[in-house]
Amino acid sequence: MNKVTIADIARHAGVSKAAVSYVLSGKKQLSAEVEKRILESVSTLGYTPPTVAARLSRKPPKIINFCLPLEAGTISDDPYYIPLFEGAMEYAASQGYHTMLTRITEGDETAKELFYRSFDFVNGVILCNLQRENLLEQALVDHGVPYVVNGTPENIDTQFYVDADIEGIAYQAMVHLLKKGHRRIYTINLPEHLLQSQQRLNGFKLAYQDYDLEWNESMHTFCNVNMEDTYRHMTQLLDRKDIQATAVVTSNEIQARGVIKALQERQIQIPQQMAVVSMGGSSLSVIGHPKLTTIDFSPRKIGYESARMLIEVMQRKRIRPSHIIVPGKLIEREST
Repeated sequence: MNKVTIADIARHAGVSKAAVSYVLSGKKQLSAEVEKRILESVSTLGYTPPTVAARLSRKPPKIINFCLPLEAGTISDDPYYIPLFEGAMEYAASQGYHTMLTRITEGDETAKELFYRSFDFVNGVILCNLQRENLLEQALVDHGVPYVVNGTPENIDTQFYVDADIEGIAYQAMVHLLKKGHRRIYTINLPEHLLQSQQRLNGFKLAYQDYDLEWNESMHTFCNVNMEDTYRHMTQLLDRKDIQATAVVTSNEIQARGVIKALQERQIQIPQQMAVVSMGGSSLSVIGHPKLTTIDFSPRKIGYESARMLIEVMQRKRIRPSHIIVPGKLIEREST
């Protein structure tokens, strides 16, 4: 059987091929009488539009890849990531972009390979959780994929990035406790290989310097983003006689909850015997008792601004390397 074509429909209905095309595609409205004749001919002849041609006529979707390398676990383990991604997705959708999420856990070569394959169809990438080993970033450069870093890179003069003022946030946390008279403040940082961990350490030290206090390395440690790891670490700290801290600063609310669990088990009163300050501003700051004093740096805003910057880079509205720094805001609650 010969396949019915638009030309056959046009002859049967007594109209031009252009008229048939207009009616079938909806690109142009014709008279009701002409449209009726064409549709009746389509039904009578059993015309089926070519699916391949229809597929080719569609514009490819515009896609942003939100790449989130993690040490271990899942995205839901840290409530910081959900508003971060939602902020990026909100702005991307307003500009007609889809947002895909790639999670790369350390050692997951399959996820890493899928990330590399996405370079063939994504328009750009938001790269989070910068590490000193920058293989993912180098791959983006090598393949010419537009990208924006979520975090402060080492080469700040050559890249586009959006970040919280990590050094300033750490400084605020320490100064808040120093103003309350604390001088034995224990600081719990994130893993040492993360670039932001050094920025956080710089902020801690600067606060001590401004208060003419000597920095003591034994009062600072690096720790995983894990409540149980922080709990074990704090339990060991409380057993040490040489560390008589009166306050603790943690890098996020997950670590703070681990600290509080250890303190409550020892029946150490918060904040009377031990004050606790966290950084981040996630929902964990107001869940449970006590509610946490925190330096909120608006992860949703950071995600939103990351997507906005990336789309501006892709559209060549932003050409020179530049950055956006989101300041932290102290919110005092029950833990201090």
